[in-house]
Amino acid sequence: TEELNRVNPGNKDAYLFRDVVYWREFQKEHDEFTEALRGEHVEVILLEDLLDLSEKKIASRLPNLVYTRDICTVTKLGAIPLKMTYQARYPEPILVKKAMQRLGIPIAMEITPPGLVEGGDFVYLDDETLLMGFGTRTNEFGLNMIKEKLMGETIKEFVAVPLPSFRVHLDGALMVMSKDLALFHKASLDIFPSYLYRDGGVELVFLEDYFKEKGVELLYADDSEVRMFGTNIVGLGGGKCVSYEWNERIISELEERGFDVIRIPGSQLSIGGGGPHCMTCPILRSV
Repeated sequence: TEELNRVNPGNKDAYLFRDVVYWREFQKEHDEFTEALRGEHVEVILLEDLLDLSEKKIASRLPNLVYTRDICTVTKLGAIPLKMTYQARYPEPILVKKAMQRLGIPIAMEITPPGLVEGGDFVYLDDETLLMGFGTRTNEFGLNMIKEKLMGETIKEFVAVPLPSFRVHLDGALMVMSKDLALFHKASLDIFPSYLYRDGGVELVFLEDYFKEKGVELLYADDSEVRMFGTNIVGLGGGKCVSYEWNERIISELEERGFDVIRIPGSQLSIGGGGPHCMTCPILRSV
């Protein structure tokens, strides 16, 4: 909580926060989130518990660390500490690399300059198909580093999705809920064609058409829903997922399709600029 008290009206933009947060409520909401995960038999590891005293001192001055999705991605080859775009988040991948090593997870690769990659730009359609946003936080250099590392190793199909300047990460506009359903913000994803890499070549395809050709139903999110992290839902497997409680229409649509949606409060969590998907860095999936 000490790190949250560092955010004030004068530095909130530098810290990438929408506004100043009330730290007690922020902590309470995050506790409810982690308890919801544990209630579904998800093992929750807090980054702080993997740091030594000197590292904890640094972490106590990094308010964005709660949004762990962006700083690391874990693949079948091992963990990939990422490379952040803004100074406020530069130190975070260094801490998460140490944490992964203490968990015994190999480091598959590291992103080197001029590459920039943030984890909110990773969305998997299935185990062998990765969609990756670029243009705002992830750049083309970083995207190509990931593509070259994973293609032919763990990924057979790679879709590079160019994002407009108003879209921070891909997971703010697209979320694959199952092999048959995805949440989709057309205004973010229908401006430019995407680049589909497979079978040694590249094709241009609009993402909406790509999903329809795959037989994936698209549940469209509107601008206000996306603004409030309506697509930023974290799946737990088995048709269960976690969403902010105010995401009423999308929750209703998901429940009509058989999903079990766990609702959490987020009036303070969302001020930092993230949703449930942003606050998790999956390490091992058993579902």
